[in-house]
Amino acid sequence: MHKLDERDIQILSILQKEGRITKTALADKLNLSLTPSWDRLQRLEEAGIIESYGANLSSSFLSNFHLVITEVELESHKQGEFARFEDAIMEFDEVLSCWSIGGSLDYILRVIVKDVIDYQDFIKRVLNADIGLRRYFSYAVLDCVKHSDVIPESLIKKSDLAK
Repeated sequence: MHKLDERDIQILSILQKEGRITKTALADKLNLSLTPSWDRLQRLEEAGIIESYGANLSSSFLSNFHLVITEVELESHKQGEFARFEDAIMEFDEVLSCWSIGGSLDYILRVIVKDVIDYQDFIKRVLNADIGLRRYFSYAVLDCVKHSDVIPESLIKKSDLAK
């Protein structure tokens, strides 16, 4: 497994915030020449540490949608039931995230919909799919207080992969 040194950590930190940065600008920020900077970036990609690049949609655009957190409990915990649910939930475009959790519930879903009627339609389709759903709890998100997918450099340094 690839061990991260200080420069690798800097690359990860920069790219999380500036995914469209040019190779030249990245090399400048790292105080490296272009070739070593590019080689490091390629190694991080090949090691699977950098999975993909993408765009974050603006909050003004996202204000056209409603976010609903949905807690899910399955009917059964028999072998195969979790996989059946997980395979089926992948087919619902509204589900942005699905986390398997421990405790009294089985999953937490992050669902995006146009409005309440759209959410009701989503739930009906999930229930009609017969994927082992016992019960669910819905929480409409009123406001985003804090959200980030950026892993701070200070936490990257605590990774088992950091030198």
